[in-house]
Amino acid sequence: MITKTKLVKRIFSSLLTAALAVPMTALTAHATGEAFFYPPKNPVMTDQQFEVSVTFSADSEIGSVQANIAYDDSVIEFVSSDNASGGGGVLTVNGFPDTPSSEVDFSFTFKGLSAGNANISLQSCQIYSPDSELIGSPTAYCVITVGSDKVETKTETETTTTTEKTTTTTTKTAPSNGIPDKGVLTALTVDNGELSPAFAYNVYNYTVNVDNSVTNVEIEGTTASPSDYIWYTGTSECQVGENVRTITVTDVDGNTATYTVTIIRAAGGDEQQTQTAQKKDGSDTSSAVSKNANVMDQYKKMLNTALAIVLIVLVIALVVIIIWIRGKIKGGKKDK
Repeated sequence: MITKTKLVKRIFSSLLTAALAVPMTALTAHATGEAFFYPPKNPVMTDQQFEVSVTFSADSEIGSVQANIAYDDSVIEFVSSDNASGGGGVLTVNGFPDTPSSEVDFSFTFKGLSAGNANISLQSCQIYSPDSELIGSPTAYCVITVGSDKVETKTETETTTTTEKTTTTTTKTAPSNGIPDKGVLTALTVDNGELSPAFAYNVYNYTVNVDNSVTNVEIEGTTASPSDYIWYTGTSECQVGENVRTITVTDVDGNTATYTVTIIRAAGGDEQQTQTAQKKDGSDTSSAVSKNANVMDQYKKMLNTALAIVLIVLVIALVVIIIWIRGKIKGGKKDK
């Protein structure tokens, strides 16, 4: 026979377990994962092998990563990787950390085939926990610029009865319309919204306002020279508020120019964000970081409030159950 004390203990234990499961479930549901490409820092030439690495990170321990990587096989060729297989423009990635960690890096070796820009993008990515629970499905991409290492030359040979003369000249590209012939962007486009101000090669900060319905904005830059290296940071996915993207151009001499595009997605219910947030050169970008911190603080406050309400309800339920059990016991005694 189960005594009254044992029954109360079992009920209390069950209620306490349910209460503790609420915050744990909420935390698991809000786990996130990210991915970032790290292409080579120097320009890539044809027939040159180079490495591209991808870093996957999460706010909890990573168990495994599964993804596809798409690339332009007319410009670059896949050579090898310890964590990927495939070719013809698509790689299948499957790997896991060597030691327990919330971050894991994978490297891929490619070779330049022809001059041009090659997009490398992360697709169908799933980051799993050690318990095979989905942590996140991030996206990322980068652009590899492959330049030709051939130099156009013209050789003229003049021969006489007494001397031989050889002259070599090299063809160079002159600036056009005052725009430098390397190390800058000559065009910058977005597939949603419009740049503000209008693009100019010597203007480095832009704003794009989009409706709340726009969740993805692609950015494409054109370099002044095929030998320029271009590197994108940020993701094409847009959250409500500010989303900062950068495009860095590096020429063969190591000189760099960085363009910043702040994409502002309107809040729900607004047809379009009408206020233009412009940033001056050298402006502090810590506002985006502080907003993320504020979101986390608000989430923690909401979680603590929900946990307090659940505990109060459970205590009230426990008191009601105890009173009901006592009433049953007394009623049983009276019947006897």
